[in-house]
Amino acid sequence: MKKINILNTREIKRFKEALLKVFRYVLKGEYAYLMNDQEKIFLINKDLARIELKNLKIDRIGFYFAEFKNGQVRLSKEGTQLLVKEAKENGVVVSNLVELTKQEVTTYFTGKDLEKDLGVESRSIILIHNDNVLGSAKYKEGNILNFLPKIHRGTVIL
Repeated sequence: MKKINILNTREIKRFKEALLKVFRYVLKGEYAYLMNDQEKIFLINKDLARIELKNLKIDRIGFYFAEFKNGQVRLSKEGTQLLVKEAKENGVVVSNLVELTKQEVTTYFTGKDLEKDLGVESRSIILIHNDNVLGSAKYKEGNILNFLPKIHRGTVIL
């Protein structure tokens, strides 16, 4: 059985600082942050966090938002969409947005990495096309490393 922990204030602060460093925005909504054994962060309503989780046999709970390993944040596809949506609602532009062409989107949705020059700095990025958030990826050495889950891959109709 997987262990799920509710993050304390210090752990949440560390997670939010990592988000802020990469994307210059953190969620403003009132969420409780949970982390499982694989260091995946889930969001739930704060009221639900009052339940004593250790007494329940739970495999998953909440909204899968990100993975947080070694101080590095890797947003889920849905987590990326939530972050960008909330930032727009608050009049903030998230940093590290990368606009893809129609051809790049098609390649991305087949699960392949993309060759694209975004500078020398390796970093997490958010992929968009025509104002649609596609997900997050890692840029490294002239390549966008594809993190799109297999369940989301396939032929794209643009």
